[in-house]
Amino acid sequence: MLVYLGLLCNENMQIEGFWYYLFTGVFEAATIHYAVAKIFGPLFFGRGWCGYACWTAMVLDLLPYKMPQQPRKKWGWIRYITFALSFIFVSALFLAQAKNMERIMFWLFLIGNGLYYIVGIVLAFTLKDNRAFCKYICPITVFLKPMSYFSLLRIKCDKSKCVSCGKCKTVCPMNVDMTDNTRKRKNGTECILCFECTKVCPKDAL
Repeated sequence: MLVYLGLLCNENMQIEGFWYYLFTGVFEAATIHYAVAKIFGPLFFGRGWCGYACWTAMVLDLLPYKMPQQPRKKWGWIRYITFALSFIFVSALFLAQAKNMERIMFWLFLIGNGLYYIVGIVLAFTLKDNRAFCKYICPITVFLKPMSYFSLLRIKCDKSKCVSCGKCKTVCPMNVDMTDNTRKRKNGTECILCFECTKVCPKDAL
């Protein structure tokens, strides 16, 4: 999607592209992609997109801090700012009746991706956490989090087998408490279905 739709077809697959095509009423690849991967799809597979298909995480997962080295910070509010800024910026372009909007969207796609990679890599090395960008900055999670709360595909814990060793919490890149089976488990909407927790569980409780 990044190369074919983004670079070859010049379609903005970032959130700005979603707003743009939504405003124009054109059902392009960006709107289809958001509807399937980030709005309605997560009702079934949660944040599986983040675990297997995100082109920003594709690069971040190559960095050396797969397991967070520091406690999670309370910076989640930043994602709502980046989400609002993307909406306001595209709205302003429409209100200003900017010319060559398709070209502007393509450049926004290139610049936006570049900024995501730079910010993501800097945050990863600063906080020693590959997924810091996903936890604090990524505006897409504003769509993903409420839908993921109701996701059907979830990792569950067999309490009769669990010995509370804490290994699953140590390896989870998103700091999810997998030993809690309720919808309200700590960071429950953050699970990216990487299954690292299932790999280290000594009792196969997950």
